[in-house]
Amino acid sequence: MGSLPLNALFIRIWTRWALGFFLVASLLGLTMRAFYVVEIPVLEYRHILHAHSHLALLGWGFMMLMGAMIVAVDDRSDYVKRYGWWSVALVISLIGMLLSFPVQGYGSVSISFSTLFVLISYGIIFQFWRSFRNKINSPGLRLIRWSVIGYLISTLGLWALGPVTATLGRMHELYFMTIQWFLHFQLNAWFVLGVLGLIVFFAEKRGIKILFSGNQEMVLLGSILLTYALVVTWAEPSPMSFWINSVAVVLQAVAYFMVLRKIWKALPHLELTRFVRGMIYLAMVSLIAKAILQLLLVVPAVAVISYTIRMFVIGFLHLVLLGAMTFGLAGLAMAEGRLPLSPLSKIGWVLVALGFVGTELLLFGQGTMVWLALGYWSWYHTALFILAALFPLGLLIALLSLFETVSSPNSFIEFPSITNQTKSQTMKKAMIWSMGIVAMLLTSCGGGSESQSSSTGTSAPAEEAAAPAADPKGIGEVKNVDLGTGIDPALADKGKAIVDMKCTACHQLNDKRLVGPGFQGVTNRRRPEWIMNMITNVDVMLDQDPQAQKLLEECLTRMPNQNITADDARGILEYMRKNDEEKAGQRDAAAK
Repeated sequence: MGSLPLNALFIRIWTRWALGFFLVASLLGLTMRAFYVVEIPVLEYRHILHAHSHLALLGWGFMMLMGAMIVAVDDRSDYVKRYGWWSVALVISLIGMLLSFPVQGYGSVSISFSTLFVLISYGIIFQFWRSFRNKINSPGLRLIRWSVIGYLISTLGLWALGPVTATLGRMHELYFMTIQWFLHFQLNAWFVLGVLGLIVFFAEKRGIKILFSGNQEMVLLGSILLTYALVVTWAEPSPMSFWINSVAVVLQAVAYFMVLRKIWKALPHLELTRFVRGMIYLAMVSLIAKAILQLLLVVPAVAVISYTIRMFVIGFLHLVLLGAMTFGLAGLAMAEGRLPLSPLSKIGWVLVALGFVGTELLLFGQGTMVWLALGYWSWYHTALFILAALFPLGLLIALLSLFETVSSPNSFIEFPSITNQTKSQTMKKAMIWSMGIVAMLLTSCGGGSESQSSSTGTSAPAEEAAAPAADPKGIGEVKNVDLGTGIDPALADKGKAIVDMKCTACHQLNDKRLVGPGFQGVTNRRRPEWIMNMITNVDVMLDQDPQAQKLLEECLTRMPNQNITADDARGILEYMRKNDEEKAGQRDAAAK
């Protein structure tokens, strides 16, 4: 068997795994959306969230970007010989995360597989880095090299997480900063620089130079480093960090404008189909939108809402991971023949694009409504669920298209025909090994959840009982609340309107945790004064009240201060009392 067919087979299997993990991540994301539409009694939202984020960032993001870099840069030897065992180990670690995170969240098994993934990625990067030798130091290669360095820098946050947790605890600002360090350099360095570098290098290999000066390159790299100041602002607000971030986002906008303008002008001169060019344009528009949105952060008030309104946070993450990275890499893969341009493939990617654009419009639209205190669209969660369903549907179709016989006249890879007996046997062996790996992991991970709590409703009272002694009324201006003899319907309706507008993005009315804990049973666990103080004096409560700090440690998301008045908080409390009476069959137990 020649080296080219074997290399093509390796890339095809690698791409199938990457797209398969993307499909699974999208199904997990759809499950998360379903939590807002129907009650799901068995699954734990946080665990699904962890599985979704790890598979999206590492399964799809790392595998697709690393695979594209290998094909683009490493032309010296046989891929199977250099990366074969590393790729098998990488898939094992990802399957381990897939099976353990939904069961136990962050636990010994899931953390072990995550650590294994990072170590394996180092091995792959070590092999890949050697391919830079004896190559002309072009702008595209420099961006790719900086992208890989950005990935390595991002993982420093992961290694720091253990010591920070052990010495300072999960409530310390440094704990949140280490997590955001990883995400910041993953998104802004690894993904963004990687996609830009591959597009520029793709043009260079076809004789079209996209040149930018060393100063322009330094502006781009400097903006990546300095925009981390927004994370510092989030952890510990200060005027200095706001000013640094303001300078950084301006530098980033200038750098993006310089680079993207040159890429935009070069694209029409490349021999690309209209569909491929549209995919790459969508990726660049996503980066332009990212730069414009971050440019708005020069206003301190906007900088604060950028990380306190969850729709904005999710929408921004999707702009990079789904918009820039996914469509940029998919477009390049189609141009190079690693993804098919068949009608079936196009249908799949059109559905993914529709899902992306639709969900982004909903996320930023509803986020703006919350920011302006205009309330929630009643159909928001249902519409978001329907649009999110386009992702797994489109990805399933795109994955099926990868099992078609692919042969592109413009491709430098001739994919092997599935009718070839020898290659078919190789594929069968690969599938058998994959199924064996899954079976072994299912056996080894099956009992991982025994020490974990599967329902926040049952575990909360025991955890609260172990918390440090504190004023049961909390910290704030609310000292006494007159509950009356029953439920005030008008006051409860007023509270419901506020809950619908400001609370349902993070809380449900049952006992299941989404971003924050469910409301069911809260009046039986907390004094009414504590509830109202938590609503009206949230920052002080999170900083000083042990019970509020315990919740923050569990949820790992700081509740935003939405400037709710005492009168409005009283309405929310009344609605919570009504909800407990209807769902829990009892209310006000904590007040007795």
